[in-house]
Amino acid sequence: MGSLYQDPMAAVPMIVMDDTIGLRVVPDEMRLTDPVFLRHVLCGSIVLHNLFHVVLCYRQLRTCNLHHEPPRQMRAVMSPASFLEAKNTEMHAVDLQLMGYVFDAIFSCIELYFGVFHTLWDRTMALYGNVGELVWRNLAYMALFSTYMVLRLLPLVFYEKLMLDNRYNVDPETAPPLVGVVCALAFVIVFVQVLLIPLTAIFLYIEIHGGYYFVLWIWGFLFAVSVLALVFFSLFGLPCLGKSSKLPEGSLRSALLEVLEDYKFPADRVSLMHTFHIAKATAYVWGYCCCKRLVILDNLILNRAMPLAELLPEEVDLGLSDSQVAAFVAHQLSHWRHYHMVKGFILVHVSLIIYMVLFGTCYHVHALYEAAGFPHNSYPIIVGYWLVYKYVMPPYLTVSNWIVFYFIRHSEYRADNEAWRMGYGHSLREALLKLFADHSVFPFDDHWYLMWYRTRPSCLQRIRNLQRLDLGTRLSMIELI
Repeated sequence: MGSLYQDPMAAVPMIVMDDTIGLRVVPDEMRLTDPVFLRHVLCGSIVLHNLFHVVLCYRQLRTCNLHHEPPRQMRAVMSPASFLEAKNTEMHAVDLQLMGYVFDAIFSCIELYFGVFHTLWDRTMALYGNVGELVWRNLAYMALFSTYMVLRLLPLVFYEKLMLDNRYNVDPETAPPLVGVVCALAFVIVFVQVLLIPLTAIFLYIEIHGGYYFVLWIWGFLFAVSVLALVFFSLFGLPCLGKSSKLPEGSLRSALLEVLEDYKFPADRVSLMHTFHIAKATAYVWGYCCCKRLVILDNLILNRAMPLAELLPEEVDLGLSDSQVAAFVAHQLSHWRHYHMVKGFILVHVSLIIYMVLFGTCYHVHALYEAAGFPHNSYPIIVGYWLVYKYVMPPYLTVSNWIVFYFIRHSEYRADNEAWRMGYGHSLREALLKLFADHSVFPFDDHWYLMWYRTRPSCLQRIRNLQRLDLGTRLSMIELI
């Protein structure tokens, strides 16, 4: 053991005390307060979490391999060639996702056992240690940390470009080359820092001035931003997606007026939005009392409700007919009638506040920092954010995401059932098929994979549900999960 003071004139080299746990693997006691034992628990947790998602991805890959032709309900709108292309696209994405979990588990364990975050913090202090403000030190660390996290993606990028693209016949004319992706990561590094550093500064300010339960202030900040966004959208629509105008006179307006009358929605609160050709073909309904609003994107309508001469070649025949648009709007109004947005908003924020309380509780556990290789009494704020998010909260997120996704999928079925009850079932089924034909995706999903990776039921599941309603039956509770 070295003393706190040594004579600089002595011929004995200075001994620097190191009270980190280093590479120790044997804990002093089998308790979570022991940093060595806690490190084993955290690594085991992240490995089990990622292994669970690897199994889900494997099940989806197996589902893809088991199906060789489109389902009966979609053979009229999906050719075998389109099915094979959609299948390869889905398998490419899921295979990449699977290997992402494998690489993440490996890196996460290396980072914890070899003290990578402590090393990054030491490098930051070596460069910016003369900066007195704690906030600026943490922001400097975030700049270095975000760069490291982007570079951490390189093995996955190489795996995708050198193996997956060839395995799933990705067209080299449409896919960016490896060199292009690597160069793009430099832009990603800058973009991530521009996005994260201001948010980090806000959260650090709240943490420093918010006291022990600063996470409740962060939740309050997020809640206020969400409410203001909803109020803004209710009053002004979605100007970021395009230019809005009143719904023009014609057959579409006549068809929609019947739907609006059925759902008792004011016709003067309906607008048509001319998008910038990038938005998903859909319609949005939200607001209550005097702030109701229905926005229909023009790419939902057949040929964008424009003359053919003004369309691009790939836009011709895309979109829904008037009766199909009316049925689609009826589905959206069913969400509005049953307060699905309000319920979802409440559910998300209840889940978020529970997350924040757990986060704030674990954030103050000093053994967590020591398990990551930090010495005693060295607990950097910004590092604690990542340690709790990455190593402690994944089990909670796995459960809470399942609950939220289940609610959203159940809401889709509920809205479909309501639209069918109002007499729009046949047209809604045709609308779903047409939207699927316009933007084909792989139609099959493994049931377990769907529960954690799909916020909505697939088009095929919704069509089957509507067909069963026509026959007087419904989906089972297992199918609804």
